[in-house]
Amino acid sequence: MMLTRRTFALTSLGLAAAATLAACSSKSKDEATEEGKMALIVPDAGEAAAEALSKAVEAFTKETKVEVDIKPVSDVSQELARGITAEPSIDVVVLNPAQLSSYAGALHSWDKGAAAVKDANPALLTSATRQDKIAAAPRDVSTLALYVNTSLWSAAGLSESDYPTTWEQLDQVAAKLTSGGVVGLTLDASYARVGAFLIQGGGGLTSADGTKATASSEGSVAGLTQVKTLLSSGSAGWGADLPAGSAADAFGQGQAAMVIETEALAKTLADTYSGISYKVVELPAGSGGKGTLQFPTFYGVVEASKHKADAIKLVEYLTAAERQVALAGAAGTVPAGKSAGETWKGKHGDQAAFLAGVEYSQPVPSASGTSDVIATFDNELPGLAGGDPAAILGSAQVNLQAVLS
Repeated sequence: MMLTRRTFALTSLGLAAAATLAACSSKSKDEATEEGKMALIVPDAGEAAAEALSKAVEAFTKETKVEVDIKPVSDVSQELARGITAEPSIDVVVLNPAQLSSYAGALHSWDKGAAAVKDANPALLTSATRQDKIAAAPRDVSTLALYVNTSLWSAAGLSESDYPTTWEQLDQVAAKLTSGGVVGLTLDASYARVGAFLIQGGGGLTSADGTKATASSEGSVAGLTQVKTLLSSGSAGWGADLPAGSAADAFGQGQAAMVIETEALAKTLADTYSGISYKVVELPAGSGGKGTLQFPTFYGVVEASKHKADAIKLVEYLTAAERQVALAGAAGTVPAGKSAGETWKGKHGDQAAFLAGVEYSQPVPSASGTSDVIATFDNELPGLAGGDPAAILGSAQVNLQAVLS
């Protein structure tokens, strides 16, 4: 099975992990919600997560007598565009950061002490905040970590003590692992992967809250220069340049000894590349410290909902620690809550690196217009080995300032 970069971009932005739920409603996607029921809008996704959400909502209804219609849709943005009106057809919606940026003004603002948000990881609360208001309740999150092929690792004479914790160590092990047609490290040429290095350098395309362009900062340039160093040395390669065609498939097929990916790859390895033995560790720290990208999803309550009080109760119920653990486990993501995260780690110790990364993670910029800037940045990355990191980032800085001003 060929996994394209787009497949993994969609997954890491949280669209697949967020939702699920074609199996959760007896109604067709176009059918109106039954009178008196709340409408919970979710993106289509996998069966396991759909079943977990259905069970949680059924338990909520049994406890509160409030009926909920789970409505899986293929395009949440389209539903938001037509469903948030003076008489909305949406009560609660699972949405990603870009959708939150577009519709935050139509959503209920949460007090920091509210049950649905008080235990959320601070990094995710920052991502849920728009114009100084918590516009949605963090639901779950994916982050980036380093997958290591342990067979290739051992064959190169490396041990667990050699797992890289700094850029310098990453350079060293990537070089040692590069031989016989195997590249030491692979990643896809996109900000959704490369951005982790910019954050590790102390920068990023924008500030953590997404309000200020920081693409040309010293830290950002340091991070992109580190990626160029790896590529230029031959110790790293873009996924698209390897025979498999993507970083995930290259790792699964043994063409790369290390890859930077989200939790989604773990399921792919189990389903498609079960012969690969691997270990997941945190990404190495850079000149600015630790850093990774986050891909969160949120619960939004429509401000004009006729069922607003019950909608708030539903979100509070679904964000309780025990429900977060079950839902994230089924979706292959990390819970948004701190206490839920600790319980989750006890069940998923082999993926603890993803949870650890939440603390020092930053989101992909999601303000209106930033997606076009990121697309332009991504288009320049394939030529990075022979390119100028400062020039690439300088162009992004100008473009970001224009859309954020």
